[in-house]
Amino acid sequence: MGKTKAREDLLIVDELQVDVLKIDSVEVTASAAELNKLDGATVTPEEINLNDMEVQTLTDTGAITAKNGICLLNKAGVIAATLANPTAGTDDFKRLSIRSLTAQAHTVTVTGGFGNGGSGEDVATFSGVIGDGIELMAYNGYWYITGAHQVTVA
Repeated sequence: MGKTKAREDLLIVDELQVDVLKIDSVEVTASAAELNKLDGATVTPEEINLNDMEVQTLTDTGAITAKNGICLLNKAGVIAATLANPTAGTDDFKRLSIRSLTAQAHTVTVTGGFGNGGSGEDVATFSGVIGDGIELMAYNGYWYITGAHQVTVA
């Protein structure tokens, strides 16, 4: 590695080509196209990270751990899934889609109810048709239903 010298008066007229770019000792791994999408954008790191989508497939009864993305329910029998409440502030505005890939009456149970609705609104039951699903948005420590297809909540 060659010697480097810090310079405050460095002027690049046309272009700069480097093998590795680090800012404050952190390697930049984004492509030029990804960086250009942000050109002129006024967003916080939290808003950018909302695009970090997760994909989870449940093949048996258990916990849905994805908080921003999609969870696919894929078992020949019924899945009784649990969904932990999101963290207020940290998870606000994250979106989760839960879809059934099998013709089963799956259930999703959330503590405190959807939208803080209590025990009368804490279980979402799928109708037993492939494609059943529910759309959720996290806000202030609870999951709010923003859409559903053949799912009842009680």
